[in-house]
Amino acid sequence: MRRAAAKRLGGPIGLAVGLAVLSGGAMAGTITGGLAFPGDSIPTLTVVAVEQSSGKQYSVETKAGQRSYRIDVPQGRYIVFAVPHGAGVEDEPGQQPLRGAYSQFSACVMDAPQKAANGECTDHALLTVEVTGKDVHKRIDVYDWYLPDTEKGKLLAIQVDSKAAGR
Repeated sequence: MRRAAAKRLGGPIGLAVGLAVLSGGAMAGTITGGLAFPGDSIPTLTVVAVEQSSGKQYSVETKAGQRSYRIDVPQGRYIVFAVPHGAGVEDEPGQQPLRGAYSQFSACVMDAPQKAANGECTDHALLTVEVTGKDVHKRIDVYDWYLPDTEKGKLLAIQVDSKAAGR
């Protein structure tokens, strides 16, 4: 079938297009969102999207002060979180490592600013992002840096693959 597709579509280029369609490789979606950090400025971050059924990671490194991110991912269900890097934000000995995430809190802050101002955004459950086809998921904001131990524990159990950056 691949050769037939290549012949119909015009040689090696047609074969490459046919293979991409057959493999589903052309079906990447995008996750984008805002970034925040507790403190005076946003440090360098590794933003990670972890596909829930396979555990495969996709990540991007941001620059200090960067307020948004973008990660291209294949179809799947993802949780999204960030790991800070640099002076003053490294994990302290004896302290739980700092992680930020896309959670109910993040959604509440954006959807109901008055509730946030009144301290009424109290749910910190991690949210899952469902990516199908070439969807672009916007406002997957990593704003929650005050995760309870149960949610933070889920993120700390994930060993961030530094080789995943840019995948």
